Amino acid sequence: MQRLGWLAVLGGAVLLLTGCGTSGPVGLTGRACLARLTSQEVSYRPIDSVNASDSRCQVDTAVRVSRVQAGLNHPAVMSCALASRLDDFEREVVQPLAASELGRKVVRINHLGSFSCRAMRSGGRLSEHAVGRAIDVAGFRLSDGTTVSVQHDWSERGPKRLFLRHLARRACSYFSVVLTPDSNAEHYDHIHLDIGPDRLCSV
Repeated sequence: MQRLGWLAVLGGAVLLLTGCGTSGPVGLTGRACLARLTSQEVSYRPIDSVNASDSRCQVDTAVRVSRVQAGLNHPAVMSCALASRLDDFEREVVQPLAASELGRKVVRINHLGSFSCRAMRSGGRLSEHAVGRAIDVAGFRLSDGTTVSVQHDWSERGPKRLFLRHLARRACSYFSVVLTPDSNAEHYDHIHLDIGPDRLCSV
């Protein structure tokens, strides 16, 4: 019985990790990726290089994005692959969920940043932010002028809480790592989304 219990736990862990699969061509880079962004009607500007204090902080096909389908609260530098994935996620998950659960359209994505040349807080390994493959989403502005805030609405009962939690679960099919306020104290005010090599669906 004890052995079966451990097998059940291991099986649950495998399901958790495999649930963080990705959708769409993450491997696109260069002109092919930029062409896809253009076809998706993402508002972006290519960047030749990023200004970084560490030479390891290199972004593959860097772009400055001001809008996917909804606008961003401020332009963000990220990899082309992340921009394309974010657009897919917004069109296929964020907007339909907002319409069905909140009765509104998302008109702005509030984020805390994408590219940032820094190491992870636990150890010296570079963060996925350092290579432009991560973005921290703090919330959304809706078409009626109201906002959904991860910091304030993640734990408050009501439709906004359900929207955020359903969105985070669905994000695991688009991003390889999803971290939420339930993951640790560092993510109390945002949902971390990245397309790096690790797999973790912490929702």
